[in-house]
Amino acid sequence: MSHWIMGIMSGLFALIGLFLAAGAHDAGILIFGLGLFAGGVLFAWWMIKTAYDEADASS
Repeated sequence: MSHWIMGIMSGLFALIGLFLAAGAHDAGILIFGLGLFAGGVLFAWWMIKTAYDEADASS
């Protein structure tokens, strides 16, 4: 269950990052928002990868 919670949280952080980048008035917030988005997406992909690696190891 914690994998689902962490996946949802990383998705929310990615969405927050997109909203920050969309409403940015300076370069700092734009870069932070895009970085938050990239971090959330990469973390979700990493969680998917580890779930498939665990499934392959157990079979």
